[in-house]
Amino acid sequence: MLAVLCCLSGCSSLTSVFFYPQQVWIQTPADVGLVYEDVALQAQDGTRLHAWWLPAQQDGDWVVLYLHGNAENISSHFRSIDWLPAEGVSVLALDYRGFGASEGRPMLPAVFMDIEAAAMWLRQRHPDKKLAVLGQSIGAALAVPFVSKAQQRYQIDALFLEAPLASYSQVARHALSQSWIGYLIWPATWLLPSDWDPIDHANGIRVPTMIMHSTDDDIIPYQHGRRVYDALENVKACWHDSQGGHIASYVVPNLRRKTLWFLREGRCLNN
Repeated sequence: MLAVLCCLSGCSSLTSVFFYPQQVWIQTPADVGLVYEDVALQAQDGTRLHAWWLPAQQDGDWVVLYLHGNAENISSHFRSIDWLPAEGVSVLALDYRGFGASEGRPMLPAVFMDIEAAAMWLRQRHPDKKLAVLGQSIGAALAVPFVSKAQQRYQIDALFLEAPLASYSQVARHALSQSWIGYLIWPATWLLPSDWDPIDHANGIRVPTMIMHSTDDDIIPYQHGRRVYDALENVKACWHDSQGGHIASYVVPNLRRKTLWFLREGRCLNN
């Protein structure tokens, strides 16, 4: 069955196993006292997408394109970045196709059209602002090849990655190794395409990049983040060990402070 599917789709449809979309919203920014705007976008293939715009609450130079993790939707993930507007940073939180109110089915490489639509909206609406891309988990994995290819086109100024995977097939094998049932479908991981593996695109990044990853991450092993960091050969990169479980960095006040420092100064804050 998998071989037939691969023949028909070039194995790209297998990448849908990395996405766990949810259409129901858990909460909105208004539930935590934030002003927000619903934003309608359209990808190049006509897929209609949804995002939330969270405007800065004070003057600031930066806007952030936020790319969330692989499960649920922005209604749960936006709590990772809901502190940025109070610091003068506006955020566009995108739901990929199939997530939340966005139409379609998530898979690679189609999701990159969604990110491009969001980047285009930001550049058209806020051409005078500096643009950072902030990705968590699979959002970080998507951000690496996107920024590598589109950093000049959309004048991207900074990149933030939390818990990126280095290789889709390797992280799939790690997940499947946790149970004996997983070993039964282990061979299917060799059919996953490697075209968008962050480890192969990291050396194309030319903008200041900060990475965070926790040694306690039980979803994407810490070593994946380190490998992506080591592959950033052509840019000033900053590494911070995170704390807690998977994508829990922004619960930690000091890591929020280090993120703002890197955003404004373009270098690591090492204390």
